[in-house]
Amino acid sequence: MIDTAILTSLSGLLGAFLGGSASLVAAVYTQRAQNRIQRVAAEAAKRETVYADFVAIASNLTLTAYTTTGIMAGGEEQRLVGLINRMRLFAPPEVILQAELVLKDIVEIALKPRIELQLLAKEALSKVLEPDPLLRFSMVCRKDIDNVLQTF
Repeated sequence: MIDTAILTSLSGLLGAFLGGSASLVAAVYTQRAQNRIQRVAAEAAKRETVYADFVAIASNLTLTAYTTTGIMAGGEEQRLVGLINRMRLFAPPEVILQAELVLKDIVEIALKPRIELQLLAKEALSKVLEPDPLLRFSMVCRKDIDNVLQTF
Protein backbone atom coordinates (compact mmCIF):
# COMPACT_ATOMS: atom_id res chain seq x y z
CA MET A 1 0.00 0.00 0.00
CA ILE A 2 1.24 3.49 -0.83
CA ASP A 3 1.46 6.03 1.89
CA THR A 4 -0.90 9.01 1.29
CA ALA A 5 1.85 11.52 2.15
CA ILE A 6 4.06 10.08 -0.58
CA LEU A 7 1.15 9.97 -3.03
CA THR A 8 0.27 13.61 -2.29
CA SER A 9 3.89 14.70 -2.72
CA LEU A 10 4.28 12.70 -5.91
CA SER A 11 1.04 14.17 -7.33
CA GLY A 12 2.25 17.69 -6.54
CA LEU A 13 5.62 17.07 -8.21
CA LEU A 14 3.98 15.55 -11.28
CA GLY A 15 1.57 18.49 -11.56
CA ALA A 16 4.41 21.01 -11.25
CA PHE A 17 6.43 19.13 -13.86
CA LEU A 18 3.53 19.02 -16.34
CA GLY A 19 2.66 22.68 -15.74
CA GLY A 20 6.28 23.74 -16.18
CA SER A 21 6.64 21.63 -19.33
CA ALA A 22 3.54 23.18 -20.85
CA SER A 23 4.84 26.67 -20.09
CA LEU A 24 8.22 25.82 -21.62
CA VAL A 25 6.65 24.40 -24.79
CA ALA A 26 4.41 27.46 -25.13
CA ALA A 27 7.38 29.83 -24.65
CA VAL A 28 9.47 27.97 -27.25
CA TYR A 29 6.60 27.97 -29.74
CA THR A 30 5.91 31.68 -29.18
CA GLN A 31 9.58 32.57 -29.58
CA ARG A 32 9.84 30.58 -32.81
CA ALA A 33 6.72 32.23 -34.20
CA GLN A 34 8.04 35.69 -33.31
CA ASN A 35 11.40 34.91 -34.91
CA ARG A 36 9.66 33.75 -38.07
CA ILE A 37 7.52 36.89 -38.22
CA GLN A 38 10.64 39.04 -37.78
CA ARG A 39 12.49 37.16 -40.54
CA VAL A 40 9.55 37.49 -42.93
CA ALA A 41 9.19 41.21 -42.16
CA ALA A 42 12.92 41.76 -42.67
CA GLU A 43 12.84 39.88 -45.98
CA ALA A 44 9.85 41.90 -47.20
CA ALA A 45 11.56 45.16 -46.15
CA LYS A 46 14.78 44.18 -47.94
CA ARG A 47 12.92 43.38 -51.15
CA GLU A 48 10.84 46.54 -50.93
CA THR A 49 13.97 48.67 -50.51
CA VAL A 50 15.75 47.14 -53.51
CA TYR A 51 12.63 47.33 -55.68
CA ALA A 52 11.96 50.95 -54.68
CA ASP A 53 15.57 51.94 -55.42
CA PHE A 54 15.27 50.26 -58.82
CA VAL A 55 12.03 52.10 -59.60
CA ALA A 56 13.48 55.48 -58.57
CA ILE A 57 16.65 55.09 -60.63
CA ALA A 58 14.84 53.60 -63.63
CA SER A 59 12.30 56.44 -63.56
CA ASN A 60 15.06 59.04 -63.71
CA LEU A 61 16.88 57.14 -66.46
CA THR A 62 13.68 56.79 -68.48
CA LEU A 63 13.07 60.53 -68.41
CA THR A 64 16.71 61.17 -69.28
CA ALA A 65 16.51 58.66 -72.14
CA TYR A 66 13.53 60.50 -73.62
CA THR A 67 15.11 63.95 -73.38
CA THR A 68 18.72 63.24 -74.40
CA THR A 69 20.35 61.55 -77.36
CA GLY A 70 22.49 58.46 -77.02
CA ILE A 71 23.35 56.04 -74.28
CA MET A 72 25.42 57.06 -71.31
CA ALA A 73 27.31 54.77 -68.96
CA GLY A 74 27.25 56.89 -65.85
CA GLY A 75 26.76 56.01 -62.22
CA GLU A 76 22.99 55.67 -62.37
CA GLU A 77 23.11 53.18 -65.23
CA GLN A 78 25.69 51.10 -63.38
CA ARG A 79 23.66 51.29 -60.20
CA LEU A 80 20.57 50.05 -62.07
CA VAL A 81 22.49 47.03 -63.38
CA GLY A 82 23.84 46.46 -59.87
CA LEU A 83 20.31 46.41 -58.47
CA ILE A 84 19.28 43.83 -61.07
CA ASN A 85 22.22 41.70 -60.00
CA ARG A 86 21.22 42.08 -56.33
CA MET A 87 17.68 40.99 -57.21
CA ARG A 88 19.11 37.81 -58.70
CA LEU A 89 20.10 36.79 -55.17
CA PHE A 90 16.53 36.63 -53.86
CA ALA A 91 13.86 37.66 -56.35
CA PRO A 92 11.77 35.20 -58.34
CA PRO A 93 12.53 34.81 -62.07
CA GLU A 94 9.49 36.90 -63.09
CA VAL A 95 10.82 39.94 -61.20
CA ILE A 96 14.28 39.53 -62.78
CA LEU A 97 12.74 39.22 -66.24
CA GLN A 98 10.69 42.39 -65.78
CA ALA A 99 13.73 44.29 -64.43
CA GLU A 100 15.74 43.26 -67.48
CA LEU A 101 12.87 44.35 -69.74
CA VAL A 102 12.84 47.77 -68.02
CA LEU A 103 16.56 48.12 -68.73
CA LYS A 104 15.99 47.05 -72.34
CA ASP A 105 13.15 49.57 -72.70
CA ILE A 106 15.35 52.36 -71.35
CA VAL A 107 18.08 51.50 -73.87
CA GLU A 108 15.53 51.41 -76.72
CA ILE A 109 14.16 54.81 -75.67
CA ALA A 110 17.69 56.22 -75.48
CA LEU A 111 18.41 55.04 -79.04
CA LYS A 112 15.44 57.02 -80.39
CA PRO A 113 15.70 60.71 -81.21
CA ARG A 114 15.30 62.90 -78.17
CA ILE A 115 11.99 64.52 -77.33
CA GLU A 116 11.53 67.99 -75.92
CA LEU A 117 10.22 67.87 -72.38
CA GLN A 118 7.10 69.85 -73.32
CA LEU A 119 6.27 67.43 -76.16
CA LEU A 120 6.92 64.48 -73.85
CA ALA A 121 4.44 65.90 -71.36
CA LYS A 122 1.83 66.44 -74.10
CA GLU A 123 2.28 62.87 -75.35
CA ALA A 124 1.95 61.51 -71.82
CA LEU A 125 -1.25 63.47 -71.26
CA SER A 126 -2.74 62.38 -74.59
CA LYS A 127 -1.81 58.73 -73.97
CA VAL A 128 0.19 58.63 -77.25
CA LEU A 129 3.27 57.73 -75.25
CA GLU A 130 4.14 54.06 -74.95
CA PRO A 131 3.06 52.39 -71.70
CA ASP A 132 5.22 53.01 -68.67
CA PRO A 133 8.05 50.45 -68.77
CA LEU A 134 7.98 50.28 -64.97
CA LEU A 135 4.31 49.33 -64.68
CA ARG A 136 4.79 45.58 -65.25
CA PHE A 137 7.86 45.56 -63.01
CA SER A 138 5.99 47.28 -60.18
CA MET A 139 3.10 44.84 -60.44
CA VAL A 140 5.28 41.72 -60.22
CA CYS A 141 7.23 43.25 -57.32
CA ARG A 142 4.02 43.92 -55.42
CA LYS A 143 2.96 40.31 -56.02
CA ASP A 144 6.36 39.05 -54.83
CA ILE A 145 6.23 41.09 -51.61
CA ASP A 146 2.66 39.94 -50.98
CA ASN A 147 3.79 36.32 -51.42
CA VAL A 148 6.61 36.82 -48.91
CA LEU A 149 4.23 38.37 -46.37
CA GLN A 150 1.73 35.53 -46.78
CA THR A 151 4.32 32.97 -45.68
CA PHE A 152 3.68 33.62 -41.99
